[in-house]
Amino acid sequence: MKSMAIAVFLLLVPVQVFAEEAKILELTGPTMGTRYTVKVFAPEAMSITAADAQIRVDGLLRRVNDQMSTYLPNSEISRFNQSESLQWYEVSAGFAEVVAYAQEVAEKTDGALDITVEPLVNAWNFGPAPRTAEPPAEAQLEELKTRIGFEKLSVRLDPPALKKSHPKLEIDLSSIAKGYAADEVVRMLAEHDADNVFVEIGGEVRTAGNKAGQWWKVGIQLPDAASDTVMLAHALSTGGGDDQAMATSGDYRNFFEADGVRYSHTIDPATGRPVTHSLASVSVVAESCMAADAWATAMNVLGAERGKMIAEREKLNVLLVSRQADGFAILGTGTLAGYANTNESNQAATEEGGEEKDSSNTLAILGITFVAFAVVLFGMAVGVMFGRRSISGSCGGLANAKNQDGSVSCSLCSNPADACKELRQRMQDSK
Repeated sequence: MKSMAIAVFLLLVPVQVFAEEAKILELTGPTMGTRYTVKVFAPEAMSITAADAQIRVDGLLRRVNDQMSTYLPNSEISRFNQSESLQWYEVSAGFAEVVAYAQEVAEKTDGALDITVEPLVNAWNFGPAPRTAEPPAEAQLEELKTRIGFEKLSVRLDPPALKKSHPKLEIDLSSIAKGYAADEVVRMLAEHDADNVFVEIGGEVRTAGNKAGQWWKVGIQLPDAASDTVMLAHALSTGGGDDQAMATSGDYRNFFEADGVRYSHTIDPATGRPVTHSLASVSVVAESCMAADAWATAMNVLGAERGKMIAEREKLNVLLVSRQADGFAILGTGTLAGYANTNESNQAATEEGGEEKDSSNTLAILGITFVAFAVVLFGMAVGVMFGRRSISGSCGGLANAKNQDGSVSCSLCSNPADACKELRQRMQDSK
C-alpha cells in the first residue's frame, strides 16, 4: 500500500488557478440552502443583458425550489407529501420529469436510490423535521419502513401526475433536484444565445461549450472534512458530447454523532439506517446533471464494489473513493477509470513475486503518477479551474448552509421571504 500512498500524495498538490484574459460573466446567489455560481464565456453574444440574466437565473431557481423543497410548507412536494389521497395527484411537468428519472434509477439499482425515504431522513435528523441529535427507536424505524419503497409510487408524464399506494408515503428530491436545476439553467441560457456556460449549484456542475477551445474543468476533493485538498482535476465538455456534468456525493461533511457512533446522512432504504460501508466519496460524470446527481446518490448507498459493478453494467463514468486503514482506495469506470488506484495491484504483486515484484510495481506507479502530475500542471497553465476552489460533494458539501445548531442540511431549503425580497429588489433596480 506504500506505493499507492506516494501516488496519491503527488496527485494531491493543490491546483493553482490562473486568470483568463477573455471576458467571463459570473452570476452568483443563494438557492436551495446553498449557493450557485454561473459563468458565461463571451457574454457579449447573449441576447439579454447581464442584469436580465441574473434575474432569470434567480427566478428559475426560485421556481425549482418552490416545486421541490421539503423545507417550504407550501411547495409542490410538501403539498403532495401532506396529501393522503390514493388517486392521481396533478403536478408540474418538471416535477414529474424529475420523479420519473429517479424511479428509473431506482429500478436499475434495486431501490438503492429511493425518493420515498423522506420519513427516514427526518427520523435520522437530516430533514426539515425538528432534530433530536439521537437515532430513532427500533420500533419507530420498523413502522416507518412500512411506508418506504419506490414501488409504492407511480408517475406519469402526460398529463403529469403522481400516485401513492400508501397514504403516508412521502418523497424527498434532494438527491436529484440540484442537478435538475443546473440543467435547467443551462437550457434557459442557451435560449438566450449563451452557448459556453458553467453552472454549479451546491457542488453539482453542468457545463456547455468551452472557453475559446479550453475545457471547463472541475476539481474532485479528497474526502476529508478537515481539508479542502483537490485530489484531481477533470475536464468536462471535451467535444465528445457526453461529458458535460458532474455530481459528487460523500459522507464526510453531513453526519451526526451520538454515544460515540457516527451516522452518515446517506440512508440505505433496504435497512432504514445510515450506510456503514467504507465508501467516502462518489463522483459521477454524465450527459445531464440530473443523471449525475441521481447516480451519485445511488452509488453512495451501494458501496464501492456493488457500485462499480452496476456502473460498468450501465456504462457510467464513476469514481469511487473508499477509506482504508492506510489511506484511500480508488475505483473508476468509463472516462474516470484512469484515476483509479487501488490495493489490488499491490496485493497481486506481493502474492506473485514477493518483495522484488512489489518494488517494481512501486516504480511503475511512480512513473504513472509523474505523467499524471505533468498533465495536471499543463492543465493548470492553460485552463482555469472553476471558482478558484474545488468542487465539494453534494449533500453536505462546503457550499451547503448550516443550521442554527451548526449541522449541515442536505435537503433543499431556503428562506423564502429573503429570497423573494432580494429578487423583487433586483427586478425593480433593472427597470
